[in-house]
Amino acid sequence: MIETAQDPTIYQVIREQHRAVAELLAELSRERDVARGQQLFGQVRDALERHARAEEAVFDDILAQQDAQGKALVKDAERDHAQVRQQLAELEAMRADDAKWATKVEALTRSVTDHVAFEESTIFAAVEAILDDDQARTLAETFEALESRVEPEAAA
Repeated sequence: MIETAQDPTIYQVIREQHRAVAELLAELSRERDVARGQQLFGQVRDALERHARAEEAVFDDILAQQDAQGKALVKDAERDHAQVRQQLAELEAMRADDAKWATKVEALTRSVTDHVAFEESTIFAAVEAILDDDQARTLAETFEALESRVEPEAAA
């Protein structure tokens, strides 16, 4: 496929998804209905897992093939993803009316926010130094295709 300037780059696609997850997390933190809270949590969990797997597939290879700094960025991102997955597992084992639920959601939100800031500054800068705009648009298509293949139940 021929990429055009109208096609989104990988950075635009990921930024848009980051904003969507931030909105879901904000809604989850405000939700007081237990059933709706559990439903929102499932949406957050699935979105984060699909997103993380696709990110790992597209960014890790690019950065790991670079210098030691690129490999260090991959390790930092993997550590962030592992922390978020651990927090998701803890929330998965709870009900939304648990006394610790709100605190755990707040911690998850902080972890995701911190990772987003790291990714949108440091990782994006490293990848932008490697890819031109056409490659970034092609990578966006690859990212979206990979993400669509992650089954929601695999996210648990």
